[in-house]
Amino acid sequence: MALVDTLEQMLTPVVTGLGCDLWGLEFAVHGRSATLRIFVDKDGGSTIDDCERVSRQVSALMDVEDPIDVPYRLEVSTPGLDRSFFRFDQLSRYLGQEIKVRLHSRGPGRKRNFMGLLLSAVDGQIVMRGTDDGLEHSFVWSDVDKSSLVFRFED
Repeated sequence: MALVDTLEQMLTPVVTGLGCDLWGLEFAVHGRSATLRIFVDKDGGSTIDDCERVSRQVSALMDVEDPIDVPYRLEVSTPGLDRSFFRFDQLSRYLGQEIKVRLHSRGPGRKRNFMGLLLSAVDGQIVMRGTDDGLEHSFVWSDVDKSSLVFRFED
């Protein structure tokens, strides 16, 4: 099992026990150290106090369990207005909104980056209407490298 999966399994009960959802996590190694980023959310939005509570509890658990074998920095934050999607099931809340999708690879004659209106997210398949071309584009979630919500301030 990959470290990120192990961390997600270990941390989810802690985060949910504090009234938040574990939106996602990232683990990035930088030379001899690393960063563990945890994104938490809840109905109505999470606050700095939520992030602080999660940080304290996760830090204590990580000290006891010690699953990471390099020095690391723990960061806890909200997913933000332009949130990245870590799991396919997160997309369904954002139907009709604009998203960005980057595929793992292009494929013959295809683009790698897409932006458009999310039309559906069912059975591992994303369908969106392209912002630049107005065409429908369909992707299998496993082909997606990165995906996020596009937030635009109203004029």
